[in-house]
Amino acid sequence: MPQSTGDDKRTIKQRALERRKRLSQGPVQRTDTAFQSRQEVPEDQEGGSSVPWALKAAASWSWRIILVALALAVIGRVLTFFSVILLAILIAILLTVLTEPIMRFCRSKLRMPRTLAAVVTLISFLVIVGTLVGGAGASIASGFSDLTDKAADGFNELLDWLAESPLGLDSTVINQYVDEIQSQLSENASVIAGGVVSATGSLVSFFTGLILALFTMFFFLKDGRKMWFYVVRLFPARARNDVNEAGIRAWYTIGAYTRTQIQVAFIDAVGIAAVAAILGVPLWFPIGVLVFVGSFIPIVGAFVTGAIATLVALVDQGVADAILMLLGVLLVQQIEGNVLQPFLQGSKLSLHPVVVVVAVAAGSSVAGIFGALFAVPIVAVVNVVINYLVGRDMYPELNYDPNRPGGPPEALDEYFVASDAKLAKKAQKAQARNRERVAAEMGNGNNSDDSSSHVGEETGPDHDEVERQNDDA
Repeated sequence: MPQSTGDDKRTIKQRALERRKRLSQGPVQRTDTAFQSRQEVPEDQEGGSSVPWALKAAASWSWRIILVALALAVIGRVLTFFSVILLAILIAILLTVLTEPIMRFCRSKLRMPRTLAAVVTLISFLVIVGTLVGGAGASIASGFSDLTDKAADGFNELLDWLAESPLGLDSTVINQYVDEIQSQLSENASVIAGGVVSATGSLVSFFTGLILALFTMFFFLKDGRKMWFYVVRLFPARARNDVNEAGIRAWYTIGAYTRTQIQVAFIDAVGIAAVAAILGVPLWFPIGVLVFVGSFIPIVGAFVTGAIATLVALVDQGVADAILMLLGVLLVQQIEGNVLQPFLQGSKLSLHPVVVVVAVAAGSSVAGIFGALFAVPIVAVVNVVINYLVGRDMYPELNYDPNRPGGPPEALDEYFVASDAKLAKKAQKAQARNRERVAAEMGNGNNSDDSSSHVGEETGPDHDEVERQNDDA
């Protein structure tokens, strides 16, 4: 034991001496690559300057981000050439989600075939929309003659109010302004005509897209599930279930958005119609219908319908009630846009109200009205799909819901089994036809061989006889 203690003391002294020796030689040179990668790059032999690691990493990421941005810009540029088709497909998806309850009722309660149910659903949708819009249009048309007379009176009243206002405008000055406006219109007649032609082209594109959207909507109702399963089958087998479940959640999210938008439009229409009724404005019911329809078109729809309500109040009730109507419209739209819509969409779509507002602003700046219309559902779909693929399911109840979109959880496997069985049956028929064809070809080949052998036997002696004659000669 004592000997062991002495050895330990000498070992400790040796370690202390070695440590002092290393410290006297200066700092330790580290050799790990993780540390060296964060040091400054050695000075360039030509330039004599060093590049920090952070700047080098930022530069490497910058060109990657630039390439991605350029790729997105090219894709966006290409999509602009197919904007009518793309927009029609997006509208068809929203309309399909909106009319899916009618389709489900026809299939489950009325036991209709899928094609007949799709036809009934499409006709029902057109009848409902046509009734609402046509009823409002008939009400407005019935009172149009009164509105024109009151419009002239309202315009004269507005001129009198301007003359008596603190602005001190008399009728002469106002007439000068009117004459200037007329002269400007006459001078820019060609520009206005070009605008009319452009508007006519836009109108043609609108009706083309509308017909395409209704056509696509019909086939989405009729064969939507088959189309989706066909898309899922394009993916590898191990990824098909995840793709299918993510797609079902995306469809469920679009449905939640559509239902929420209907609620918001209904509240907006009821609010503005109530303000018009309280002020005694005529045609308050058609105004409410127009506001409901226009609320599905962000920004422009609310602006146009609010302007119509204010104009009707101005013509029939006067300037004071028109100002009150305008204030009521602005109040309802502010409550709807800043409180109800972000709250309802945020709670249904699992999006923060700030995200909803930013998405609408970004969509409108990129693609105008339709960008604002589809920005929120696109962001919501991306959010739901990414969360599901990384393991955070936002709708776990869909795993056990037999009535969910896309059918029960076992519908995908049943479709693939039935599809494989159908393909196998077709393959068996094709193989049978192929065997029959091969057998027929082989039979024809044997017959040709037999005939050629017989010909050889018949011509053989003649050939030998000719050779003998040649030999004799």
